[in-house]
Amino acid sequence: MVKAHIVNHTHWDREWYFTSADALVLSEQLFTEVIEELQAHPEANFVLDGQLSILDDYVALYPEKMDDIKKLIADKQLFIGPWFTQTDAFFAHGESILRNAMIGIFDSKKYGDYMEIGYLPDTFGFNAQMPTLLSQAGFDNIIFWRGIHLGEHVQSTYFKWSGLGDAAQIYAINMPQGYGTGMLLEPTTAYVDGRLDPAIDFIAKYSATQEVLIPSGNDQLNIITNFAEKLAEINKMGRHSYELSTYQDFIAYAKTLPDLEEYRGEFRSPVLARVHKTIGSSRMNIKLKSAELEQKLLTRIEPLLVIAKASGIPISERLLMHTWKKLLEGQAHDSLAGCVSDPVAEDIMHRMKEADELCDSIENTIVKKIADDLQLEANEILIFNTELATFNGYKEVQVITKNKQINFPECPDATIVQSEYIESREDVLEETPAGNRFIEEPGYYVLQVRLKIEIPGLGYRVLTFENSEKALEEMTAMTDVSISNPFYKIGFQDGAIHLETATGEKHPTFIELEDDANAGDTYDFSPLANDAPRDFRFTKATTEKSSQVERLILTGDHALPFDLEDRLTQNGKQGDLSVKMTLELHHDSALLHCNLEVNNQIQSHRLRLKINTDVKTDTNIASLPFGYIERKPGVPANWQDTYSEMPVDIEPLEQSVTLTNETKSCTIFTRGIKEYQQSGDQLALTLLATTGQLGKPNLAYRPGRASGDTTKKGHVLIPAESAQLIGHHTFSLAICLDSRSFDEHETAQHSRQFNQTTVSYQRQAYNYFLHRLDNKIQKTEQKRGLKRTLQLSDIPKSYLVSACHPSYYEADKYIIRIENPTNTPQKIDPSHLTKGNITLVNALEEPITNQDFIIPAYDAITIRLPLKKET
Repeated sequence: MVKAHIVNHTHWDREWYFTSADALVLSEQLFTEVIEELQAHPEANFVLDGQLSILDDYVALYPEKMDDIKKLIADKQLFIGPWFTQTDAFFAHGESILRNAMIGIFDSKKYGDYMEIGYLPDTFGFNAQMPTLLSQAGFDNIIFWRGIHLGEHVQSTYFKWSGLGDAAQIYAINMPQGYGTGMLLEPTTAYVDGRLDPAIDFIAKYSATQEVLIPSGNDQLNIITNFAEKLAEINKMGRHSYELSTYQDFIAYAKTLPDLEEYRGEFRSPVLARVHKTIGSSRMNIKLKSAELEQKLLTRIEPLLVIAKASGIPISERLLMHTWKKLLEGQAHDSLAGCVSDPVAEDIMHRMKEADELCDSIENTIVKKIADDLQLEANEILIFNTELATFNGYKEVQVITKNKQINFPECPDATIVQSEYIESREDVLEETPAGNRFIEEPGYYVLQVRLKIEIPGLGYRVLTFENSEKALEEMTAMTDVSISNPFYKIGFQDGAIHLETATGEKHPTFIELEDDANAGDTYDFSPLANDAPRDFRFTKATTEKSSQVERLILTGDHALPFDLEDRLTQNGKQGDLSVKMTLELHHDSALLHCNLEVNNQIQSHRLRLKINTDVKTDTNIASLPFGYIERKPGVPANWQDTYSEMPVDIEPLEQSVTLTNETKSCTIFTRGIKEYQQSGDQLALTLLATTGQLGKPNLAYRPGRASGDTTKKGHVLIPAESAQLIGHHTFSLAICLDSRSFDEHETAQHSRQFNQTTVSYQRQAYNYFLHRLDNKIQKTEQKRGLKRTLQLSDIPKSYLVSACHPSYYEADKYIIRIENPTNTPQKIDPSHLTKGNITLVNALEEPITNQDFIIPAYDAITIRLPLKKET
């Protein structure tokens, strides 16, 4: 006889094929009934899906229920948190996953205790660093479902899971048959013999324990009423012992088990449940915008808020958390994956638009207030460094000027890399103390100027430009079709892109574009039978050059089959696919920047960028939070005998993927491109995989039922026309070829270089709408007395900072997190961080002990520092 811990819960998708507004209407009555049932039955308990956002939505409707909720939580009847939303574990940045926990826990405290469990019941698999991230957030456990291969990864459903390094290890509780294993809890022979006991037998067979976990709940499912009475009846019928329990109680039991297996690695195997291995390219507009916002928050807004606090500008961290929430609502497992209906996709993009506007407005407020206090002249540029090390290199700044005849005395090699002239306007109203008058507003230039400059760490400086007799150097159109720098020479000949390295290594067809049909849905790509991939050829090439930057601009416009039916018809309907690719080399950088503008006017297809690396290897290395994972491509023979979908070797990456051997390497760095496939020495990155259906049955890679409930009884197939992504899309990546083997720290440094950002500001009267709030941010009479140069930090450049943000809990402190994405522990010298007292904390700002200031391999260290106000 086995003891079954039965836990009553609901899995509450905030949005899916229904919207968050729909879910709110459902919760309005259902959550009220949960409260009433728990109050009527003090012995009962209920798990509210481990995400706080759904409770916040409900309390906004019923603020009078707050005291009832607090009491139920205090009495251990209602379990909430810890996440803000149920995060995706592959396509969200590691810092986003941490913010999800940090903000969820911060907000949970207004209700009382939160569930100290890494509870992720429906996420589509897990990156190998989840133990490290969860440990950073104060958890020593996880409860999960998808991605495990029992008998291969581990034998038991209960084990210890380690991160890539040795420091982070958590208790792992797998629900092999999902969070709905014991749903409904009907005291009938049919339920006990047909569902409950077979599930217990299955889990007990693998776990070899005397006690097992049985979650009882499902999507949007209400609390089971009279739980204790039903359980008493079931105990009279079944072959096992059944008791009302909690996740916490079962974790406590699991911790007592001797000789638990240990596992290190990811969970991405579709054996007992689908993980949708090709979902990394579904609804790419969502993934691209999510990644853009992550970088904007991490590299611009959070560090700028620290600078603002040091400058006496009071912008609350609550506004920062509010902005993060807009993004995190779109990073739930269904939302960020893209397997949602069109109305939901529209909602996600709208929330991300709001987050983008919040970011821009926060930045605008900070930089203008500092500029106003400094009383900047129109020929002065305020330039920020949001990194913690002193910056010495090239930045691109925006300059508004009447003419191009200017120079920067401190930056003699300044170059205009982009120029736009705004024509003069007549009959423009000017308000003066003597009254209103109409004038002619002069024309002006908006210039992007690249210049070499040194800027203090986590600070700013003022740069002056002057009128000059000659204009700055500009990019010049050239007649040849090749570009070069000290690292590469790239040319375009006979429709192919050729690359030669400084060591003489030649790549005759280095970059290609390939288009093929997608017969899949928003969950998975699926090839179309009898379709052949088509090469996309560029037909025109131009170049632009300066002494510091060279660009090769390639364009192509092709008529391709419009939809799936047209792919198989000789004279079918056609549509346009247009691509502009800009390859850019900087004189001082080994990164080859590649930007693509795609105008997609065809449906149900996949567009991939293919890099022919010439690196002979049978494995690849992809980045993930605080580290890298090595994967070997290939699909097992007879996969249908074991897997619920083909374990196709299309894989996720966080920000980079590398092919390497003993003599050379090739790394691709991406912004928002989340899916790759290795084929020999070639890497293919998916740019688009468009479709018109939420879910389809019987795909080539995924036989059987449709995902997304669309072929359940009473359900219908749901069209997803917006997932065709008709229109314009932009993609950004960089490529680095090296004559050495892969180096973890150097690759991370290159990734930082690729994601470097420039924040600059100019007080000028030509256009108050280049920054949206300039015209509304009022000058204050009180001056802060700020200096024209600010430096808050000067850490060594070798320190890899993954986060810098204001403390959530102490107004006069800020947080930095330094990561170590290598296999060797790294010692931090605290004297490099600050002259004041510092505290080692976790991501929740709870003090921890680490007297030696050592960052373990593939891990991070979080530090709380005093915020010294500069005046």
